[in-house]
Amino acid sequence: MSDSDIYWTFVTCSKYGGKFFQLLGNAGLAADPINKRLILNTWPMMVATYGTTSRLHRELRYGVAV
Repeated sequence: MSDSDIYWTFVTCSKYGGKFFQLLGNAGLAADPINKRLILNTWPMMVATYGTTSRLHRELRYGVAV
């Protein structure tokens, strides 16, 4: 994923996730690059649910489901 993809994954997670995933998304937004990767690698469910292939991600990032 590009830096932009990673950013929008964390934004989507912090906006649409449950309390735990909201906090995890916020942590990702505050993290350095190494810890961003660690979060993404540790929580593949977060990437699957809020990552670039998700409808929520596309709607938030582009304004429409593309």
